[in-house]
Amino acid sequence: MRKLSRRNWEKLAACLKKPIRAKKKNLKLLSFFLTLLFTISCLSSQRKGMASSSDSIVLYYLKKSSDTPPFLQAETWLPIATGVLTGAGPDQLDKTEFLSRWEKLFKFTGVADTGVLNSEPIRLFTEEESSRLGELLYQAEAEIPDGLPQAYQVIIKREDPIRPGLRIRRTVFYIRNSPEGIILEFSEIGQVLDFQTTYSFRDWTLIPIVKPEPSSRNSIYLPEIRPEGLDYFSFESEGEEARNRILVKNGFWTGNPSKKNVGTPTKKIPKTIEDRLRTLQELLDKGLISKQEYEKKKAEILKEL
Repeated sequence: MRKLSRRNWEKLAACLKKPIRAKKKNLKLLSFFLTLLFTISCLSSQRKGMASSSDSIVLYYLKKSSDTPPFLQAETWLPIATGVLTGAGPDQLDKTEFLSRWEKLFKFTGVADTGVLNSEPIRLFTEEESSRLGELLYQAEAEIPDGLPQAYQVIIKREDPIRPGLRIRRTVFYIRNSPEGIILEFSEIGQVLDFQTTYSFRDWTLIPIVKPEPSSRNSIYLPEIRPEGLDYFSFESEGEEARNRILVKNGFWTGNPSKKNVGTPTKKIPKTIEDRLRTLQELLDKGLISKQEYEKKKAEILKEL
C-alpha cells in the first residue's frame, strides 16, 4: 500500500472536516428558522406583535380585528398619545411632555394595602422603570402609521437577586385609550416565576392574552390625595369597581392633587414602628420597592423613635 505524504494527509483531513462543518451550520440554521417560525406562530395566535422592548420591558401591540378579546373593547380604541397629550400626536417637540406626564401616572399608583404610609402608595414601578416604559411607549406610538388606534400588552420583569437567571417577578397589564380616557388593566403584579434552566427572552414574554380577573394579587392602590381624573374603572354592566382596572381621564395629566370626596373617613389604627419596619422589609423581599427606597423609608421611620 502506498504511503500518503503529509500534504495528502492534510488534504484528506480537510475534506473530512467540510461535511461536518456544513452539517453543524445547517443544524444552526434549522434551529434558527424553527425558533422564528414558533415565535411567529405564537404571536399570530395571540393576535399581537412586537411594538418595542428592552432587556426588562416589552410592549406588544394589539390590532383591532374580529378576533380581539371582548374585554379589550376594540371598537372604542384611540391612539394612546392623543389621551396623554390631549389631542396632539407624538412628535419630537411633544416627547418631553409625553414622558413627564406618563411618569406622573406612576407616582400615584402603587401596590395595594401597603400600610407603610397612609397618604401615598408604595410605587408600583421604580422611577427608572416608569421612565423606560414611557420611552418605549412613545417609540411605539410614533411608529403607528397614520395614527392607527392600537392597544398594548405590557410585560415587565425584575430579576431576583438571590436566583439571577432562574427567578423573576413579572408584571403584566394592558393599555388602551377610549372616549372615557386611558384604561390600564392589570393581570399580574410581581408574580414570582421560577425556571429550571436559565430563562430566555421568549420564556418571560410570550404569554397569552387573557382577561384579567380582579384579585388581591393584581390590585392597585390609589391614594386619597391625587389629581382629579384618576380612579378605578368599572363597566356599567359590572356595577362594583375593579381594583385592577384604572381609568386616567384627560384632566389628570394637568390636574393638581386634591382630596377626593370619599364620605365619612374610617378611623385607621396607627401601626407601631415595629409593624411598619416589618411591612417595609416584606415589600423589599417581594421586590416591590428598591433597596434605595427601602433605606430611605426606613430612615424616616426610625427618626420617629
